[in-house]
Amino acid sequence: MPSFRDVVFTISSISDVSEIFPAIAWISVGKKQMPYALLGIFVIVSFLIKTYTLVTAELHVNNMPAYHLLGLVEMLTVYAFYCMLMSGRIYKRGIVLLIVFNLGNTLFIQDVREFNSVAWTVDMLLIIMIGFTYIFKLYQDDEDYTPLDKRPDFMITIAWLLYASGSFFPYLMSSEILTGYADGFFKHGWVFQTASTIMRNIILSYGFWLTRKI
Repeated sequence: MPSFRDVVFTISSISDVSEIFPAIAWISVGKKQMPYALLGIFVIVSFLIKTYTLVTAELHVNNMPAYHLLGLVEMLTVYAFYCMLMSGRIYKRGIVLLIVFNLGNTLFIQDVREFNSVAWTVDMLLIIMIGFTYIFKLYQDDEDYTPLDKRPDFMITIAWLLYASGSFFPYLMSSEILTGYADGFFKHGWVFQTASTIMRNIILSYGFWLTRKI
């Protein structure tokens, strides 16, 4: 019978390649116009980066720079996507601030050869804040009576909220979780992040499928 450790590692491996599902959904049926094109391109880029990290991990090659890049790309994508949804434009000042923060963390706090847990933790908080802001905006919208579960923007927002909520604790406690042998429930706390990533990508796939109607 597989141990809990084996199950966690299996879920982690599935999570690393699960972006293939929303990528296929976007390519096949998803809307190719902005802002959904941003998310479509992101899941493709994320899939390529995570495939690289999965291969290099098996080869015991330090792949931490890829996580620094992925964290920045992910946060910029989410910010730009919701800027387009809420105001129809991307505010350059916000882009600059996000780049400065993530690069500052890499240059002065957590070296590019180390996992950038500080940046990921703050980015998850920002995604949660952006997501709830957009949910609040949706509930104030008196013009669109489409059921929320049929709205791609709502489902995509739920996907990001589930992902960020499930990832926040593991990123916050990553130093303790990743220190020492992976044994016991706490040491496998990373399973929350991997499971939430899989859930995000499944719901994103459904969100892309819904965009075919708009």
